[in-house]
Amino acid sequence: MAKLHLKRTPAEETERALRKARKAAKAARKRSHLSEEAGEHGESSSKRRRRAEVIDSDLDEEVYGPPPPPSLSSAHKPDYDTILSELEEARFKEKMWDALRDDERLDGIDARFNDYAHVPDRWRANAARGGSPEDQTDMDPRFMDDDTYAEWIRAGMWRRKHARQYEEEARMKAEKAARSARKKEMKAETARLEKAVEERRKQKKRERESQREENARAEYDRKWKVLLDPNTQHASSLSFGDIPWPLFVPMTQSDTAHSDASSITLEHFTATAISAFLIPISTTSALAQEVGVSLPIHDRDKKEKKEKLREAMLRFHPDKFEGRVMRKIIETDKDRVREAVGQVVRVLNILMEE
Repeated sequence: MAKLHLKRTPAEETERALRKARKAAKAARKRSHLSEEAGEHGESSSKRRRRAEVIDSDLDEEVYGPPPPPSLSSAHKPDYDTILSELEEARFKEKMWDALRDDERLDGIDARFNDYAHVPDRWRANAARGGSPEDQTDMDPRFMDDDTYAEWIRAGMWRRKHARQYEEEARMKAEKAARSARKKEMKAETARLEKAVEERRKQKKRERESQREENARAEYDRKWKVLLDPNTQHASSLSFGDIPWPLFVPMTQSDTAHSDASSITLEHFTATAISAFLIPISTTSALAQEVGVSLPIHDRDKKEKKEKLREAMLRFHPDKFEGRVMRKIIETDKDRVREAVGQVVRVLNILMEE
């Protein structure tokens, strides 16, 4: 692998020259010291030469590091190229990290300089609106810096020189603000009126639904009284639709004000439908359900619910229903009526267990 030569920076060149000078001075001091000792003790020139070689080897060790330990195997030779490449790579990474730190430092300095950048007010939003100076009459010059004070003086001079134009712009600005305020008030009032109308519409719808449900429950009780009256003669003329079922009859598609009992199917006999018919909820509870709030159930409501379910169970009990009502049903609808009665009883049992 070829040796990688990196260009040194001026700081690195200065540091390298200083380090070489220090090493040379240190070597010179050692040589002079050894020569003095040799003169005193009468050492031979060969000994002085060997001691100088030892000093040179010490200097090499300080510069390049200690030599590698001797290998136990004579066949092993150190790979000096690999070692050199690793050292060069380590130096290169160190220089790259130093450069990265310098870049981060410069970025921080640039950001701090940008914080002090000043853009005059006349070059900001006012230039896009036609170049009129910003109204700075409510500012105190004692708390201004030089640039802001200059802008304040310039704006005051412009107002004096163009007093009529300034008054006209101020009047137009006030009229625009007044129009915007009136528009905002009209929009809020319109939203309020629309909300009130929607609330009244919902209230009327709830009242109609409540009235329809009350009428359906009253008709349900009236039909059961007539059905259980022994003096009433039906002569096996009752159909499936004539039975007072404990649910709200679906409305006809052509006329939403009238219900059609013949459109009832077994799918309509659900726990939700029968519970909504037999156990009416108050207006407060209905509003709470619309907004998703659950209210606690009082003991009186529990007792009323139990009585309603018990009354319905006595009316639709298969044995009682078979003996009192089934003989009045026409032959073609008896199987369908039996299935519906069984479904009602199952739902009532579920509601009573809750």
